[in-house]
Parts: sequence; C-alpha cells; structure tokens
Amino acid sequence: MKIGITCIQLIRDIEHWRPAMEAAGFEVVVPEIPGQHLEGDALVAALEGCVGVVAGDDKFTADVIDRLELKAISKWGIGVDGIDRAHAAAMGVPVTNTPGAFDEEVADVAFGYIVMLLRQLHVIHEGVRDGGWPKPPGHSLGGLRLGVIGLGGIGRAVVRRGVVARMDVVGSDPMPESQVAAEADGCTIMEIDELIATSHVVSVNAPLNDSTRRLVNAERLQSMPAGGYLVNTGRGEVVDTVALAAVLRSGHLAGAAVDVLEEEPPGPDNPIRGIDTVIFGSHNASNTLEASARVHKRSIANLARELGVEIELP
Repeated sequence: MKIGITCIQLIRDIEHWRPAMEAAGFEVVVPEIPGQHLEGDALVAALEGCVGVVAGDDKFTADVIDRLELKAISKWGIGVDGIDRAHAAAMGVPVTNTPGAFDEEVADVAFGYIVMLLRQLHVIHEGVRDGGWPKPPGHSLGGLRLGVIGLGGIGRAVVRRGVVARMDVVGSDPMPESQVAAEADGCTIMEIDELIATSHVVSVNAPLNDSTRRLVNAERLQSMPAGGYLVNTGRGEVVDTVALAAVLRSGHLAGAAVDVLEEEPPGPDNPIRGIDTVIFGSHNASNTLEASARVHKRSIANLARELGVEIELP
C-alpha cells in the first residue's frame, strides 16, 4: 500500500518512523519538497499511485484531489485550510488532523515575541552585534492590555502566560465554549473591535476560514492605540499584510512580530519586507523536537486507522 509523506518535519525524521510503517505494509514515498509545501502538478506528481498521505501545508484543491487516488489525507498539525475538505468529503476521502498538538509550543513563541517587542530585545541584540551598546526604553508587561484574538487551545495558552505576567488580558472568539474556558483562565471577553481599539498588544491566534480571512484589516489596525504592537502566530491571511505594512511605516504601530504571512516566504516586493520594526518568523512556532515527535505518531496513526491498517509505532 503506497503512501506519501509531504510534511517537511516528518520527512526530516522519517528514518525513525519508516521501519514501523514498512512493517505495517506501507510503501513509503518521500518526494523532494523544494520549499515549504507542494501544490498543483507538483503535488499530483509527488503522490502518483498513493492511497494516503501525511500532508504538510500542501494545497489539496478539488482539482488535485480529483487527479489523485487518495483514500485518506492525514494532516500533520492543526490547520486544514489548504485542503478542500468539502470536496474531499464528497469524494469519500476522510481528512484528519492533530488538534491541540502545539498549544504550549506556539504560545511560548507568541509570548516570546511579546517580550521581545515590549523590551526591544531584538534592537539591543542587533546594536551590540554591530558594535554598539544601545539602551532603548521598553514597556513593563504588568498592567498593559493584551488582546488575544482566537481563544482555542493556543489562544488560551497565550492568555495564561499573559495572566502570569500580570497583564490585563482580554480576548475575542465567536465560540461560547472557548469564551467560557478563557474566562476560567483569567481572560475578560469582549467584541473584537473593542479589543483591538484598546489593546496595547494584540496577539492573533485565529484559524483561517471564510470568517477570519483578513479579519485584522486596515480599519482595525488603524484603530489600535498609537505605539501598539501586533503579534501573529495564527495564519498569515488573517491579517492584511499591505495594511499592516502601512501602519508600521507610518509609525502608528511601534512594531510587529509575524511568524506567519500571506506570502510564505515573502517575496522581494512584499511590502512588509525591509521594515526594521518587524520581527520575522518562518511559520516555525510549533517546531520543537518534542512536539514533532508527538505529531509524527498521531498523524501516522490517523492515516493507518483511516486506511484500515494496524500499526505499532515507537
């Protein structure tokens, strides 16, 4: 039974997991991934003859699904916005993921960005490395308002870190159960427009769907308090990149940290490149060895289950 592995993290560690997959009867195909993911003809060619895949951030459009012979798609990680799930369901192709796998890891990075921005640690680092001895004034975390957009597992983990740092933590989420859970962690619930307009730091942790695409738009960014900061460890398309670049260049916002972007990696003409008040990530907030090992096991087990194969994993 031929299966493909297109998740770059699992490809990195594949030799540890290959024996168990082969012992279960899988023929494991590991294509070359030149960037972060595959799409279109390249994805179809990579998975030719495969009945299942452990997928990364690949683009499984309706056209791609129709051209493949897949019986199951196991998404490595949480976000399934790159998969046309409605079409997959119509074609009888189950799609699984690994929710809750990276809550603490991504929250660690989000809060790390918050500390870096508020204390200007990146500016100090660059200055000392270049021979200087800069001492820019920062902001104390205690008492500042932290607004968390998206109160799923990651957002609530950010909330808990903000509460421990004695920040005034507010949050926004359309799901009542997420609101209740966040309140229990010490978060005050408010509507998104009030949250953005009153928060010195806004942390974006929302998934990408039709209701969140460019949720943080030009009008909302302009409504943030002058000198505020934005951190995005959710999905790039939740924030309007052009609008974010504009408010940063104007000086209205003092800085931003973006682990995710609408264009990944950003091309040379991307408006946010070259802005020295931005800390850039590489869509890597979840990538620890420990978390990866957990998700390798879950995603392989998910695929085996959907294909009706028993497997013993290390």
